[in-house]
Amino acid sequence: MIKALISKLNRNQDGSILPIFGAMVLVLVVIGGAAIDISRAVNAREKLAYAIDAAALSVATDLSTSALSDAQIKTRIENSFRANLGDAEFLDQAIENLSFVIDDDEGTVTVTSAASLNNYFIDIGGFGKEALGPDAFNFGTSAEVNYSRFDVELALIVDVTGSMSGDMATLREASQAVVDILLPEDLEKEEAKVRISLVPYSQGVNLGSYASKVMGGEYYPVAGYCVTEREDYGPYRVRYTDAAYNYYIDANPPPRETFFGDGGNYGSTNRCPASSQLIPLTNDRDLLTPAIAALQATGGTAGQTGAIWGWNTLSPNFANVWPTESVAATYTNTEVLKFAIMMTDGDNNRHFYQTDRRCNWYTCWNYDPKVWVETGSGSGGYNGTSSQRHREYCDKMKDAGITVFGVYFGNNSNSVGARNMQSCASPESYYQASSRDGLIQAFSNIAKKVQNIYLSK
Repeated sequence: MIKALISKLNRNQDGSILPIFGAMVLVLVVIGGAAIDISRAVNAREKLAYAIDAAALSVATDLSTSALSDAQIKTRIENSFRANLGDAEFLDQAIENLSFVIDDDEGTVTVTSAASLNNYFIDIGGFGKEALGPDAFNFGTSAEVNYSRFDVELALIVDVTGSMSGDMATLREASQAVVDILLPEDLEKEEAKVRISLVPYSQGVNLGSYASKVMGGEYYPVAGYCVTEREDYGPYRVRYTDAAYNYYIDANPPPRETFFGDGGNYGSTNRCPASSQLIPLTNDRDLLTPAIAALQATGGTAGQTGAIWGWNTLSPNFANVWPTESVAATYTNTEVLKFAIMMTDGDNNRHFYQTDRRCNWYTCWNYDPKVWVETGSGSGGYNGTSSQRHREYCDKMKDAGITVFGVYFGNNSNSVGARNMQSCASPESYYQASSRDGLIQAFSNIAKKVQNIYLSK
């Protein structure tokens, strides 16, 4: 009987399924766990890649506007990592393994990092790691981004004539937006790679303390701060150039007619708003912001005067007028990009010309052979003197390598002002704003376009 039971047990194989099934379950769990661990590692690498891309782009943008030390770059990358990786378990390791390379010749920044994740599921009872894989999955990635090696000089030429009196708050806000975008508030002045000049114009431009020199005050009695145009003198064809204010060297003193016009004396009207003063190129927000806040409107429109003085702030030929920190780069300096934003809301209607001195029965108005006189006659219209001069200055600026953005503030796209701005603008650089929000948006879009231009070069 016992022998029969043993024989029956030997013939019965039903019990062998259980251990086989158990082994298969273990294998499936290990495989599933491995898939989970691998998926975690892939997701972690994607998060790291995103964080590296974001950090590289952020630093490239900063390098395009600022001069940063290695320590500052490392800090900014680490801060970007923390912002984008959040509470990722590999954050500290990724920061520890962080490295970057700045190639000044090529204008690139390369950011690299690596980290690892422990394998949780692949190690079932100590079996998985030994049979199928390591203790952890290691992963890493890098990103290379171009940054601008260029500096930027930008003239902000704005219409502060009487017709703008109801929209000055809008103009101030739009102008400040340009400064905020190109010279961010948290940017240290010594780090900035962008300089901006502010050139408000009406019939003339308020040059403040710089006015006397360019009007010939070193040789002749002058007064006031409102400066206008200049004329050719003899063989010197200087009207449509950025030649130095003291270009004439054939006699000492130079004839008074060789200097810029006087917009506030000897019979002409002083229509430069006292608080709307030219600020030469600067990267100092503390100079630009209050100057923008002080903009006021009065007088007629001589867009040609705004154009020439905007150009002069970008011209290396005026190095002996502006402070050292405001001197423009040479046109041959391939590491500097020059821009002008030129804005108006109306039609040009004023220009200045020289005439013989005038006297009445008891005295002459001055002791010089020529005086500057303001006139509206022949100034208006698209083919008027003022607009013709305006467009000629714009063409010469563009010939000098300056990218000009033209902004017309108004509804009539066929008006003289709109057509002048279209003509002045470089290709694809004309904007029309018909509302308050539109003007602010136009200025902001231009500032961002300037950023994109020097970031992509």
